[in-house]
Amino acid sequence: MERSDDHQVISLTPSAKTYYGRAMIAYEKTDFERAKNHFKTGISLAKNEEEKMFGHIQLALIYQHSFEFEKSVELFDSLLNNLIQRYHEVYFFQATNYLHLKEYNKALSLLEKYIEGNHSGSYKLEALEMKKIIETQSKGI
Repeated sequence: MERSDDHQVISLTPSAKTYYGRAMIAYEKTDFERAKNHFKTGISLAKNEEEKMFGHIQLALIYQHSFEFEKSVELFDSLLNNLIQRYHEVYFFQATNYLHLKEYNKALSLLEKYIEGNHSGSYKLEALEMKKIIETQSKGI
């Protein structure tokens, strides 16, 4: 009787991209705790600032989606202090946090920065709509 070895060992070098991919799979399954852990591991393995920034932004968004707005605010604040022009959407994401926390003046200020500084932003229509809603509510209309 011949023995067949159907098991193969796959060599996997841990990397930020590997863990970010795992985090996104966990996120899609709404397993936010696992997604957070994978993003944190990915950040620790990041080889450059761009990989780190990506991981931090995604982690802050996971906090936001799991209703941990204060944690998301804290992480986005640290990113805004070191913001790279390429990640201008952080202003929009942070405004969303402040909107959920009912800190409308902060949200409005961040939305204005996003709208003024990013003429073709991915979230421009949403930002304009959020701004309009906040301004309407603040006038008591």
